[in-house]
Amino acid sequence: MRITHLWGGERWQSLLGDLSHTLALERFGPSLTERIFWQARTEKPIVALSFDDGPHPTFTRSLLDYFDREQVPATFFLIGRYVQRNPELARRIAGAAHEIGNHTWSHRMLPFLPVRQIREEISRTHEIISEVTGRMPLYFRPPMGLFTKKTVSVVEQMGYRHVVGDVYPRDPNRPGTKKIIRRVLKRVRPGSLIILHDGGNTRNLDRSQTVQAVQEIVPRLKDQGYRFVTLSELVQSDTRAGAG
Repeated sequence: MRITHLWGGERWQSLLGDLSHTLALERFGPSLTERIFWQARTEKPIVALSFDDGPHPTFTRSLLDYFDREQVPATFFLIGRYVQRNPELARRIAGAAHEIGNHTWSHRMLPFLPVRQIREEISRTHEIISEVTGRMPLYFRPPMGLFTKKTVSVVEQMGYRHVVGDVYPRDPNRPGTKKIIRRVLKRVRPGSLIILHDGGNTRNLDRSQTVQAVQEIVPRLKDQGYRFVTLSELVQSDTRAGAG
């Protein structure tokens, strides 16, 4: 019997997300390593929205429809096998003002893989994104944000900039739309890279809370004077020497 059966799977998942959000290890990222981009050091009121684990035929499409209406750019870290399944969505992302990043072929935990398999996860995804969209992705985000010196070195050797982010509301844990909104608004600051999810690898996947939250986060941040940019624009705004 899985432990989630002992106390309601969703409730247990939500509590794990609460704990993870409280610890918020991503906020301490820059003190761990500057080889990874966490957020931009800038006084400009700019932020970047990013989404992992797509493209998904329902939730990615809903987000794209919303971004089209609001003229908001975002960055999508795509999983290679889902690009293969949903090429029209990948092309739609590329055809708009959005940016595409590499999120591996199958979302495996890279620190536990040999270098050969790490390279294959990244290169297969690079190839399918390039083939389907004509884009050459520049940025890589590791599945689950897990990295080691070895994985960072491999990513750099393959010509990618390694990226995580600094605002992560743990939306895959389905904490509730209001909690996702509150967590983002509380921790966002100029130069933030917000981590959200439009897809995933679990059964009965539901990212509706994320989609609903985005539709409130965007106008509320605009009201605060923020402007939304792509990841590349965010990186270019970083005032640290050599950050870009």
